[in-house]
Formats: sequence, structure tokens, C-alpha cells
Amino acid sequence: MTKARPGGQALTDIGIELAKLKAGSRLLDIGCGRGDTVAHLNEDLGMQAEGIDINLARISEAKEAHPEADIKFGDGEFLDSYMSFTFDGILMENSLSLINMPDEALHEAYCVLKKGGRLIISDFYEKDPDPDQMRAVAIEADRQSRIPHKEGDCEERSLKFVSFRFEGAFYQEALIRQLEETGFQVISFEDRSQDLDGYSEEDLAGLSSYLKTEAGGRKRDIGYFLMIAAKPVK
Repeated sequence: MTKARPGGQALTDIGIELAKLKAGSRLLDIGCGRGDTVAHLNEDLGMQAEGIDINLARISEAKEAHPEADIKFGDGEFLDSYMSFTFDGILMENSLSLINMPDEALHEAYCVLKKGGRLIISDFYEKDPDPDQMRAVAIEADRQSRIPHKEGDCEERSLKFVSFRFEGAFYQEALIRQLEETGFQVISFEDRSQDLDGYSEEDLAGLSSYLKTEAGGRKRDIGYFLMIAAKPVK
């Protein structure tokens, strides 16, 4: 059985508090899984939360576990079913690292957030990245972005190569730059690596099959973070 998401609902509550989201706020949980967070937000915190996930099996589990929750199929890269300026807050808890095109997902989140809305991200990051590797990743991401796409190029479960994510974990500074380029203002970035205590490499692989603890023959110092970003009021 896959171990629970690092930090669990306690980390969700910390994110909600840091984001200054109040009871009655409308929230979207992207990659909501079996809907436990959506139910917690609604039942315990008085939010108006709903969730989307691309895993139909997990959606079925969610509907059985929380029949009153608004949970449906959806992809964080394509939020066309929502109007702009819809949500007070969006959660991406251990989901952005799994999304094929994270840059598109951040752009979509920006569009459907209200002015002043908050984006809450918790995920894996590399605490002590190799500068040479970071440069190589950035160069390769730029190279791949210039290659014309053809029909059938995208394989199932393939991840877009981007400068701010590599082998299932983010580069902190590069991710912040990407958020700022998208239009967000980063409010806080908190190391939550203590939430990985007790997790084995097998546990981490269960949470993200993309996460690699070694890259280029070098052991990676994988941590966990909580980030709050805001859509400017003006």
C-alpha cells in the first residue's frame, strides 16, 4: 500500500493558514486522489472545496468514500471547464511533480484564480542541486522546447522536460522564477523535509514513480517543501 502523502492533513492546514484562506473560500484540489483533503476542507474547515484527478480508479474510490464531495475527472493542464477568476485558492499537494506539463498547469491555475487568490504547492525538491546539472537541464529544456511537435510524439506517462524540474523533484530557485514569469508573487517557501522522516526509497517511489534519488551517479539530497504564491490584486 502506498504510504500517505508527506505531512498529511496537518500540512494542508498549515498551507491554508499561511495562505490566509478563510471559511467559505472556494478551493480546487488538483490531483485530489481519493478526496480526503476535499472532504477535510469542507467538513472541518468550512470551505467550498472540489477536486479533480486523472486517475479514474481514485475518483471511484473518492466517490465511495466521500459521496457528498464534488470530485470529478480533470487534468491540471487543462482547466477549460472553469471560468477565469473562479477560485480563492488552488492546492497542488504532491501533484505538480506528476503533471506532464507543469508550466501549463501553473498558467491554468493562474487563470482560474481570483485576483489575490492563493496557490498552495507541496512537493519534492532538490535541497543541494549540482549547479552543472542545473545548467545542463536548463540547456536541454531550451533545446527540447525548440523541437516542433508532431502527432504521436507524446508517449503515455512521459513528462515534459522543463528547467525547473528534473527526475521528479524541483529546483527551488528555478521553480520560483517560473512562478514569477507566470505572474505569481511567491509569498513563502518553507522546507518541510521533516515530513519525509520514516519514508524509505520504496515509499517515495510509491508516491512518485518519477522521483529518482540518484542522478548522474550522484546521490541527491531530496527534500519536501511547502510554497504559497499569490495572484496579484492588480
